[in-house]
Amino acid sequence: MTKKELHRYRNQLLELRDRLTEAVQRMSETVRTDAQPAGEHDRHVSESPETELALEQDEETIRRQTVEALKRLDEGTFGVCQRCGGEIGLERLDAAPYTPYCVQCERQVEEVS
Repeated sequence: MTKKELHRYRNQLLELRDRLTEAVQRMSETVRTDAQPAGEHDRHVSESPETELALEQDEETIRRQTVEALKRLDEGTFGVCQRCGGEIGLERLDAAPYTPYCVQCERQVEEVS
């Protein structure tokens, strides 16, 4: 992978990390607000607290994977599958730059989960 590509991925990951950090913080506040007894907040609730919590957990998982991908960039292992050691294709990294696995290993991990 070229230095230019690595720089592009670093910028994408930093932007994604910052955006997800803000989103998780907003969702956490929403979950706390929605958990208050009726009448203690004036907002209209668009999602159930359980849905909000599930969304928050999903966003936090991606945020954590993004931070880990930034570490792999620093270590020089970005783009290498953490399971098989093979190369993660650029098309996959373009779609999900935080991914730790190649497509084949991701399928195997999902089957086990």
